[in-house]
Amino acid sequence: MKKLFCAAALCSALFGVNAANAAIIDASTPIPDENILLNFNGLDWVYAGPIATNEWGAGNIAAPEFRASEGWRYATVNEWAARPDWTDFIIGGAAVSASTWTDHSSYRFASEYWGNFSHVDLNDAALGFITNGLDIGQLHSVWETWYVRDSNVSAVPVPAAVWLFGSGLVGLMGFNRKRAQAAA
Repeated sequence: MKKLFCAAALCSALFGVNAANAAIIDASTPIPDENILLNFNGLDWVYAGPIATNEWGAGNIAAPEFRASEGWRYATVNEWAARPDWTDFIIGGAAVSASTWTDHSSYRFASEYWGNFSHVDLNDAALGFITNGLDIGQLHSVWETWYVRDSNVSAVPVPAAVWLFGSGLVGLMGFNRKRAQAAA
């Protein structure tokens, strides 16, 4: 019985660590565009978190592949050179202070979608401590992480794409039926 209890405690500890490092919002939940994403120079930019990718261990801030189905990736050197400024993530004329680091109505960020943070550190961003999470900026010095995707990825949501595809199939079936009747 003691061995069973020890095994259960070990499993609980191991799975508890994994759960603690998991993203707050599951990868199956799409990131909403409004008040989260920034469209800049034809790309969607996302402020993914207050530390560099995997800086404090797996899951604290996951790599963009965690949401690859949405098209997120690391910014290239050229894209990074033309990146937005941290102030571009401010929404409207919101006053930015330490109290807004967790406020999606004041600042665009998506840390909950990539890790176990629900804030960003605007002081770091203001000082230029920003990384693409791969090969630009520091990866182990508490730098902020931004990811990018082509903005056309979000242009047609999945339900609309399925509807368009289905409409096209119905149209083709009607065209073929009409052609078959004309041949008969």
